[in-house]
Amino acid sequence: MSEEEGRERAVTAEGDAESMNDGRALVQTPARSGDVITPTRAVLTLSKSMFNAGCFSLPYAWKLGGLWVSFVMSFVIAGLNWYGNHILVRASQHLAKKSDRSALDYGHFAKKVCDYSDIRFLRNNSKAVMYFVNVTILFYQLGMCSVAILFISDNLVNLVGDHLGGTRHQQMIMMATVSLFFILLTNMFTEMRIVSFFALVSSVFFVIGAAVIMQFTIQQPNQWDKLPASTNFSGTITMIGMSMYAFEGQTMILPIENKLDNPAAFLAPFGVLSTTMMICTAFMTALGFFGYTGFGDAIAPTITTNVPKEGLYSTVNVFLMLQSLLGNSIAMYVVYDMFFNGFRRKFGARFPNVPKWLSDKGFRVFWVLVTYLMAVLIPRLEIMIPLVGVTSGTLCALIFPPFFEMITFWTDWKGLLTHRQRMTKIFINCVVMAIGFFAIIAGVYTNISAIISSFSQPEP
Repeated sequence: MSEEEGRERAVTAEGDAESMNDGRALVQTPARSGDVITPTRAVLTLSKSMFNAGCFSLPYAWKLGGLWVSFVMSFVIAGLNWYGNHILVRASQHLAKKSDRSALDYGHFAKKVCDYSDIRFLRNNSKAVMYFVNVTILFYQLGMCSVAILFISDNLVNLVGDHLGGTRHQQMIMMATVSLFFILLTNMFTEMRIVSFFALVSSVFFVIGAAVIMQFTIQQPNQWDKLPASTNFSGTITMIGMSMYAFEGQTMILPIENKLDNPAAFLAPFGVLSTTMMICTAFMTALGFFGYTGFGDAIAPTITTNVPKEGLYSTVNVFLMLQSLLGNSIAMYVVYDMFFNGFRRKFGARFPNVPKWLSDKGFRVFWVLVTYLMAVLIPRLEIMIPLVGVTSGTLCALIFPPFFEMITFWTDWKGLLTHRQRMTKIFINCVVMAIGFFAIIAGVYTNISAIISSFSQPEP
């Protein structure tokens, strides 16, 4: 029996009509068993997927967007991310129950949306939609993992770069190569229980490092009254891209929900999603505000390089590098979860004599090496973060969820909602999608301009 067949099937006894009518009630599913995690561990794992290298670039993002514009946009972006994640899980749970499955990953969820749609074009092209979603998520996860490598190498150069020869680019490549060995080791584990343990340990390092950085930052003379409230269109769009990237857990939503022992706890009023989003929003807003007002125009692309290199503060960089090292396996888990079963089936049919453990490890090594190459080819955090965030991050957070929700519940809304309720839901989703498309178009333009400009500048 396969792992998918061995999952306990979802059953809903009653309440579908009420669930659809108010648009908020949860799809009730029984407890899962096997490779599952508790709600507490789910919060830690999801928080860790958001608390990563991108967080420490938020003060720099606030510099690009202006103090008060960035302050307001932080809550707007957090709200949009929460809304997208909420409707994504609700639609996924509904389709899992409808298709007699216990859980769906993002790609198969997109396929089921199309398979059950009344639109013939979507039904005929459901696999194409699944592939497009999978490629988008793949690009997003690989981008996050390459940024983690950049973060580690950037901080290593900041610590020991004075003792190394060559240009900063060469030093970055050297440090990225050193970190590659350890990243490969952490990516050799397959079970969510082990990955969530890495998240727990990584969270400890993150909390210690972030607390010391905040303590040092708050001690700086506050410059909030001297900083610009806003900047320009290009800077604001780049700030939005970097902030979207900071909420980089969008693609971990379904994998974590799929492994939760009690699925109903994910969307509960004080459940996994709401608790995680409140924690992340509070921390990211505080870091962006105090980081920017503390260092002003001197803020670096990552605030970790603004702290001293000696004493306790040098150990902070080590803690944060360790948390990025362990956190890398969390982001890569999404890639393995989505693509490995298909790869193993096709590779095993073509090369039946190759041991399964070798194909498994080889698959993992290949994707880690891809992220390494991405990191050394574009070794600039301030370029990579907004580019990844404003493209794949926006698609996963603001485009796919409202689109898929409307397709999933279109027929149900007709029978269970009034005309005004239905139009209100459609209007909200269309507004969210319009914001997402605008952010992508404007963000791609500004980031491509930044990339061209960066390559035209001499290497330091």
